Amino acid sequence: MRHDLTAWLERIGVEHPRGVLRGLDGVRTVAQRLAGTGLNIVPPAPTTIVVAGTNGKGSTTTFAEHLLLAAGRSVGTTTSPHVHAFNERIRVNGEEASDEAIVAAFEAVETCRGDVALSYFEYAILAAQVAIRRADVDCAVLEVGLGGRLDAVNATDADVAVITSIGLDHQEHLGTTREAIGTEKAGILRPGTPLVVGELNPPASVLARGDALAAPVYRAGRDFGHGSGALWIKDEQGRIEFEYDAGAIAPVNAATALQAVRLAGCPPDRKMVQQAARTARNPGRFEIVERHGRTWVLDVAHNAEGARFFASQVRQRFPGRRIAAIVGCLADKDIAAIVAPFKPLVDEIVYADTETVRGRSAASMRETVGDLAAFAGDLEAATAHLLGRDSGPRNCRGEDVILAFGSFDLVERMRLSLHLHHASAVGRGTRAPLASKETS
Repeated sequence: MRHDLTAWLERIGVEHPRGVLRGLDGVRTVAQRLAGTGLNIVPPAPTTIVVAGTNGKGSTTTFAEHLLLAAGRSVGTTTSPHVHAFNERIRVNGEEASDEAIVAAFEAVETCRGDVALSYFEYAILAAQVAIRRADVDCAVLEVGLGGRLDAVNATDADVAVITSIGLDHQEHLGTTREAIGTEKAGILRPGTPLVVGELNPPASVLARGDALAAPVYRAGRDFGHGSGALWIKDEQGRIEFEYDAGAIAPVNAATALQAVRLAGCPPDRKMVQQAARTARNPGRFEIVERHGRTWVLDVAHNAEGARFFASQVRQRFPGRRIAAIVGCLADKDIAAIVAPFKPLVDEIVYADTETVRGRSAASMRETVGDLAAFAGDLEAATAHLLGRDSGPRNCRGEDVILAFGSFDLVERMRLSLHLHHASAVGRGTRAPLASKETS
């Protein structure tokens, strides 16, 4: 069956931002045809949370999923992109969908597709919603791929809409200002449907859209938030706090998920939050592991806002530690802006090649940043350099922290080299012939 899934992934093509923002007509047509066969996938569950945003939406989606599971609800989740295997994109009750379930979902989509042309992402979202509907779950948590208004996920009306943050990324597709990008993200809103906003100062375009649709808006710092080792929300009686020891999910994203789940009809309690904190994991997003006598922190931060947030987390978690970093990004990303927050924070930055269809050489990144004395090479050589296999007074000591960030491609290969994911699993989703994954 794994061979069949690989064949399907080769058939549906390569993921690219242009294939995400094609509009909703094709997805809606296929969804209507599926409904005619008895598969009503829009929505895929009785209660649906849709999560959009520039950064933090994957972590928010994951924490919402685990809060619901801790409350005893059955949950179907779709996220994107994947790090290693396509199966990561579809989860039912916290478990990745099997090859068999995904192939069956693709076959259902294909049976109803007819003459409708679908992109990689459209196939993926339709298949995810078929798998979730067939699992007959209580709730669905759907992560938007890119933007919001034109994203295939937006064919589904949310019961709760979430916008985690708005930053400058994919400007060529979404607009060159936060206000313009906010307009695209706010495309997931529906009349009267509650909106959870996970940043303190969202663009006016988001709030204006909420007003226009009479959507109740719940804002970070006013209606919910975090601080002093706790998450908090407000109800009619006032503020309620839940102890939260920041682990795999950053507190800002955990608090945003907590508010969304509450609005989805699942009032949180202390036990529920504690269990979600123990179980929620989001590989490649502030992922901390111990290997080779060092602490490694892996993160797919690939834009300026994500890099600043990642740097702030590193600063809080590892005060006084000597830190080095391996960075690699795609050709259409602003490497100088990604590196800038780390210049005062780390002792050494090295550059590693990225290998996707939009990849970039380490030497090119080094030159753009103007860091001509820095080491640049392939990932294996960059890792060896920081592990001290090369000579030099700046190499790491045993107590050091090593960051690896800037690209899904780099994080995927680093996870494999650190034995965080078995190499044989790459074939389960394949790396989609060096496909681009940065579609968030």
